[in-house]
Amino acid sequence: GGSTITQQVAKTFLLSSERTIVRKIKDMVLARRIEQYLQKNQILYLYLNQIYLGSGAYGVQAASRTYFDKSVGELTLAESALIAGLVPAPSRYTPRNNPDLARQRQEFVLRRMVEKQYITEEQREQALADELQLVDPPDSELPHAAAYFNEELRRYLVARYGEEEVLTGGMTVRSTMDPSAQLAAYRAVRKGLRDHDRRNGYRGPVRKVPEEEWPQVLEEIAAANSELPSRSGILAQGLVVELDDEEQQVRILLGDGRETSLSLDDVSWARRPNLEIDGAYYRLKKVSQALKKGYLVQLEQVGSREGSVDPSSGRVEPRPVYALYQEPLAEGALFSMRVADGHVQAVIGGYSFGRSQFDRAVQMRRQPGSAFKPIVYATAIRKGYTPATIVYDTPIVYHDDETGVTWKPGNYSNEFHGPIPLRSALAKSRNLATIKVLRDIGVRSVIEMAEALGIEQRLEANLALGLGASEVTLAELVRAYTTFPAGGRLVEPIFILEVRDREGQLLEHDVPLFKALQISEHEEEEDGAPDGNGSEPGEEPESELLIQQIRAELEEKDEPEALPPGYGLDPVTAYLMTDMLRAVVQEGTGSRARALGRPTGGKTGTTNDLKDAWYVGFSPQVVSGVWVGFDSARPLGKSETGGRTAAPIFVDYAGEVLRKLPARDFPVPDGVVFARIDRASGKIACAGDGDALFQPFREGTVPSEQAACFQTNGSGSSSSRPRMD
Repeated sequence: GGSTITQQVAKTFLLSSERTIVRKIKDMVLARRIEQYLQKNQILYLYLNQIYLGSGAYGVQAASRTYFDKSVGELTLAESALIAGLVPAPSRYTPRNNPDLARQRQEFVLRRMVEKQYITEEQREQALADELQLVDPPDSELPHAAAYFNEELRRYLVARYGEEEVLTGGMTVRSTMDPSAQLAAYRAVRKGLRDHDRRNGYRGPVRKVPEEEWPQVLEEIAAANSELPSRSGILAQGLVVELDDEEQQVRILLGDGRETSLSLDDVSWARRPNLEIDGAYYRLKKVSQALKKGYLVQLEQVGSREGSVDPSSGRVEPRPVYALYQEPLAEGALFSMRVADGHVQAVIGGYSFGRSQFDRAVQMRRQPGSAFKPIVYATAIRKGYTPATIVYDTPIVYHDDETGVTWKPGNYSNEFHGPIPLRSALAKSRNLATIKVLRDIGVRSVIEMAEALGIEQRLEANLALGLGASEVTLAELVRAYTTFPAGGRLVEPIFILEVRDREGQLLEHDVPLFKALQISEHEEEEDGAPDGNGSEPGEEPESELLIQQIRAELEEKDEPEALPPGYGLDPVTAYLMTDMLRAVVQEGTGSRARALGRPTGGKTGTTNDLKDAWYVGFSPQVVSGVWVGFDSARPLGKSETGGRTAAPIFVDYAGEVLRKLPARDFPVPDGVVFARIDRASGKIACAGDGDALFQPFREGTVPSEQAACFQTNGSGSSSSRPRMD
């Protein structure tokens, strides 16, 4: 049943790998024809350039690079013999997983070369004495992690220079992508989506296998699992063969004599899907409630532990540790850029580029929910509000007499806090307080602020704007937030550092992402036709422009002084907003970000019916945003808010990125003063108030009124007489 080298060439280049009599006959016939037209050396040349040699390397040149980082012509005799020895069973003999077997194969090859008089005995001994230096394996995750970023590069370059020039012109392109940050983003998004998926329950095994088919299935999964590298995140298949509810263990066979086990802790999440159940707390009590004998399941390698001693080497071989896996149904996105120069360091557009090439970080428009509120509050601060200004979180009903529509907005918790400081309203994400602030400062002012901060999508001019009812992209929302830690400065996202032609001539540098997106989208769109009201594509109807003008006149108020060029906010407003968004982390809906142990600010966002979950957060150096949801916009599950679903992804990503950066606090600009404030009333705190807040203010806006202070009598109780000190 074995194949000759010529038959393997025929199968690889002209046929499939199916194991049938028909295919075998075909490769025999084709092999005879190949022998008629090609010499043996030519056939061997084809074979050696396509044969699999382990660790993801196809062909001897790829193997040379993979194992020794050399061209094949630079290999030593010892290195060549090792690669040649891999041919019969590359996954088994690969020196990374089985160095002893690889050494035995190397010795066999060298011995045969002496017997065939290709080398001398002295050369063989010298080769065996050479100590081989394997290079570290390339990170096979990075190409997958960088796929969305690279696709944005490709789209722009093709639109700008043409496909032929990009593919054959010999260009050199340097992007802003930080490989370590991109990899951290990829892992964080995938982990977050898997965690969310588990909270929604287990959709079942790959299939149920009758017991009489177990031997065949185990042979199949053994072959598939043997090709997998040994590292965390790799998926494998296993067959459930035994369950023990007393020991709470599940025995799973991986084929080829290998097995693993899962405990109740590993499978307690695997209940039947039910969106009415809060999966963060509901857990199964028995392993048999999750799995059954004969289930063919997917497993994810999550680590390794000390295993048994290998008799041939005497070494203790590590054993992989697995967890039950299912591919998430929800999608996610992450966009991250640096504050100082705007360099985009990570873009993740979905769970898997192979599953969907649609980039949800830069192409998708969704409602941001409460993640839009900082733009409302920044407008309020610029119009004279302070963090201590009292606003009212009380019920309200709006009725439109013309349409008969009644709108009764509410808070997520269905509770009302009454009069609260502006800082608390943002930290606790109070919807009703936000709507009342928006009504006071004017919808048009907020739209103008959003545009000034880089929001390019058209925003609806109504009070629902304050609750994030207008759609935006994740990338532009992150750009808007960057203004806060940047001290009011507008930071343009840059994603290409330079493009050079084959002669090294600089074609362009520091390419802004949004400019590139406009070029890419323009090239992909068909020629526009006039719309139904006679205006050209991209133009607003004349009637709409008139309405906007009237609204602007009605809502016009005294505006602060003009900003310097390149600024979307004055530095004081930017700092006050930064401090208020730090309160979101320290005492509000973004509390999960406290785990970073760094000065950070951020804001959660959750849309109606829990269809979208957002978190945009920042440190003094990096701003990053996360979105989670379904492409079809349906509920994510009970209690799946921005704080639970999106914020942990931000924390996992930011934790990896920030640990490489020095811990810094946000710089305080000129014109900011601090005062001790009573948290409840927003007034000057009483002396000795241990819960007072050290709050920044714009110079000249510190509250003048003092909170009611109470003295303590001798019995330890307080009297109602204010203390006059």
